[in-house]
Amino acid sequence: MTDNIIEVVKEKNSEGGKEKTAIQKPDTESSIEKKNDSDTTLTNKNDKKDIGNKNPIISEIIDWIKVFAVAGLLAFFINNFIIANSTIPTGSMENTIMPGARVFGSRLQYTFGEVQRDDIAIFVYGYTCKNDDQMYRENDEHACPLCGRPDKENKKTYYVKRVIGLPGDHIEIKRTGTADASEFHNINIGMNSDGSKPQVPVGTVYVNGVPKEEVYLSEPMIVDGNMFPEVDVTVPEGHYYVLGDNRNNSMDARYWGQYNMVARDRMLAKVYIKYWPLNDIGFVK
Repeated sequence: MTDNIIEVVKEKNSEGGKEKTAIQKPDTESSIEKKNDSDTTLTNKNDKKDIGNKNPIISEIIDWIKVFAVAGLLAFFINNFIIANSTIPTGSMENTIMPGARVFGSRLQYTFGEVQRDDIAIFVYGYTCKNDDQMYRENDEHACPLCGRPDKENKKTYYVKRVIGLPGDHIEIKRTGTADASEFHNINIGMNSDGSKPQVPVGTVYVNGVPKEEVYLSEPMIVDGNMFPEVDVTVPEGHYYVLGDNRNNSMDARYWGQYNMVARDRMLAKVYIKYWPLNDIGFVK
């Protein structure tokens, strides 16, 4: 009965004084529609609450996706703009950094600061060719010297060495004496034909005519003028001269020919910390 509500309207007839009765039906459809709209809104809100309440696993998955997305963006930013991570594959930096060690370097140091003498630096050495998997030094042709594959199609190769010469420095490596074979432990020194231990020619690095004190060397630096050459170079502006701490077992600027300097824009980061292996964690000097 409530669905068929009617109104009775009585009007007086001005002429005859009689009352005229009119039956008026209210706009029930409009009222119902408004009620339905309100019900729909409430239903939608309740549906959303029900989804959250009925699917806590979905909510948790969404939360984890957000966490991983933020963590990924943060890691990308840190690794590309703040720190550099490198693994030392060889013994060229013994005993400062041992083979297989992993290190962190600060990109910010070379973004906002200057390269300093004795920095241990991560820098772009050259590229590894994807055709023959051979590593090569950066060169004026900007391509693999063996097959001609362009640098941009190959993988960048990074080295870690100690900065010895700054722009404008005069660097010399001279033979200055000999050392007994027993003083060497990173390189195998053979015996003389008569069974005696040989005297090995050794030398010193000079920077602008002054002998450089290198307390980080674990053994004398061999300088025989052949496999271990003497050096006399001046570092050009915007470039650096780098050597390994294991001077007798390091492929460094002494062997890079005309490309024996590292350009400023190839300097990536200054190494500060060794973080692997765990028993060798510490600052790098």
